[in-house]
Amino acid sequence: MRINEYNSLDEFIYEYDSGRRPSTETHGRKFMGIEFLHGGVYYRMCFEPAENDGERRFYYVYIMHCETQGYPAAERFETIGRYENFKDLLENFLIDGKSFKEVIMNDNTEILGKD
Repeated sequence: MRINEYNSLDEFIYEYDSGRRPSTETHGRKFMGIEFLHGGVYYRMCFEPAENDGERRFYYVYIMHCETQGYPAAERFETIGRYENFKDLLENFLIDGKSFKEVIMNDNTEILGKD
């Protein structure tokens, strides 16, 4: 049984590429971060805002350590990936030997939150 809410990779890309830029393809729904559960591990992918105006922004992937109180109360975030562009993240970041795009589209990947 499929628990993943995404029906296509394009749907995911439209929601997250460049972060929070309104889009007619998604009826204005654009996000900069997503939390998901895959293989019993909590993850967060986010297009982090720059600390100072004019600085570069990056896509980060974190493991959310929620052992003490359970999700969504993460005790800490462990950075496991940083990418300059969305395409590089989708193609080159691996989780359990699978590309990020395979993981985010996996039938058993549960989308927990979007912001």
